[in-house]
Amino acid sequence: MMMNVNATSNLFSQVSERTTKKDMDKEAFLRLLITQLKNQDPLEPMKDRDFIAQMSQLSSLEQIMNMSKSVQQFVETAAQLYRTQAVSMIGKTAVVKTNTIQVSNGVPETKVFKLDEPANIIIRIFDGNGKLVKEQKLGNVDAGMQLFAWDGKDENGTKVRDGKYTFKVLKVTGNGDYEEIPSVESGVVSGVQFDGSKINIVVNSKVYEISEISEIYA
Repeated sequence: MMMNVNATSNLFSQVSERTTKKDMDKEAFLRLLITQLKNQDPLEPMKDRDFIAQMSQLSSLEQIMNMSKSVQQFVETAAQLYRTQAVSMIGKTAVVKTNTIQVSNGVPETKVFKLDEPANIIIRIFDGNGKLVKEQKLGNVDAGMQLFAWDGKDENGTKVRDGKYTFKVLKVTGNGDYEEIPSVESGVVSGVQFDGSKINIVVNSKVYEISEISEIYA
């Protein structure tokens, strides 16, 4: 029994659409085309332009699949190279951006920030829930590397609990707005950790994302 060419063409289009969604391979696409050719009405064969259009679809599908494979290979190669480069950082000194302060035995870490020019500085410290714990106005601070030492007390003068806190170094601008200044920490890279596609480094026994590195040197 002959299959109507229009019905076959509609079927081909529907399957072709599903093919794209399901990533059907080019062999399956080609088998479908051959089946259509076998079942076409000899009195009304497939028109040239329809055949060319469907062959063009096959060619495009093949190109996309080949390109997809090439991109995947490139991504895998780049990822491996990136991991190798990350491991080569071990033993080198890294400068990383940080916005956390660890309080241990009631004593907070000392933090460092850099100013390119003198500025009016305010430090804001937050707990793990993002609630403001302390605002400390440092006033006018000179340009260069600066140390920030929090006394570990909240706004009421009460000692805070041990744990991890976050902070912001804010520069007061001329129009009264605030511009955040990154705080940095330096130390020797003692390890590299891989978590799926993420790469972390260990500096001063703390884990940082590799994107937080601002400088690295021997």
